[in-house]
Amino acid sequence: MMNRRTLLSTAGALALVAGGLAGPALAADTTIRVASVTGPTHHHNVSLRWFADQIAAADVGLKIEVLDGAQLGGERDYIEGMMLGSIQMAQVSTAPLSGFIPQFDLFSLPYLIRDTDHFKNVVNGPVGEEFSALAEERGIKILAWFDNGYRNVFNKVRPINTPDDLDGLKIRVMESPLMVNTVNAMGGSATPMSYSELYTALEQGVLDGGENAAGNVLNDKFYEVSGYYSLTQHFRPPGVVAISMATWNGLDEAQQAAITEQAAALQEYEIELTGQVGAEALEELKAKGMEINEADVASFRDRMGPVYEDFKEKNGAELLEAVQNTE
Repeated sequence: MMNRRTLLSTAGALALVAGGLAGPALAADTTIRVASVTGPTHHHNVSLRWFADQIAAADVGLKIEVLDGAQLGGERDYIEGMMLGSIQMAQVSTAPLSGFIPQFDLFSLPYLIRDTDHFKNVVNGPVGEEFSALAEERGIKILAWFDNGYRNVFNKVRPINTPDDLDGLKIRVMESPLMVNTVNAMGGSATPMSYSELYTALEQGVLDGGENAAGNVLNDKFYEVSGYYSLTQHFRPPGVVAISMATWNGLDEAQQAAITEQAAALQEYEIELTGQVGAEALEELKAKGMEINEADVASFRDRMGPVYEDFKEKNGAELLEAVQNTE
């Protein structure tokens, strides 16, 4: 028969095995696992491993372990898991976040972010603060914003120069109604699908193409199943690195301070790396045999009026105007 001390020790051990998320503080030398859907060589995971090294060097009893390649499911699984406390930390795109926090749909608007400086000023200013508060209300703390660069259309049929060239092509988009509306407005037939299923869908001819940043197209080898990459520059949705509030509240002050400091450095590191990766990826895609072409961006932008009006009807114009008015 267990005495009271044994019973308490056993309960404590079980709590640690479960992750210790409900307790007042995580044990020293705690491992926090950060989930990511992209492959190990993707620059997001290069950035996350850099972050892990900085946290290790801070010597506050934390270890960051990157679980890449969708080991823990898809981005929607990560978001829901962080809200519930079953996923400690993750890198996710803002598009699937909008399925849980509708305001994040703003970042899926086409031709919203003008350039890298504009992006930094948006996420580091009042707009970023507003979105951080919205996330915390749902149990998620944003630690850093990631720049994904411009997304462009790639396909296996023909170069895309104008909206007419997209006619009849089935193009994969993220699971975001706004992104669906955008690609449809651009002239294509938008098909929401998990990113992990896209390669096979292209290989089997279920889809004609997708849209993504050049680094992702290269890293995930879409050049093997599509021959054309057209610089439509229609989306530039950011991503976030976020932690479950359940995990965050279990950290002590020194651990929280270290994560906050190094997450700010991670954001700058990733934004700079995104620019480098994008430029290099275009050259490598050419070398892999993809045909790269400049699209008539104005002809696509001119079609976006209904997309913006629909967004404002559903969400109001306040946050949109805040982004547009950010210098």
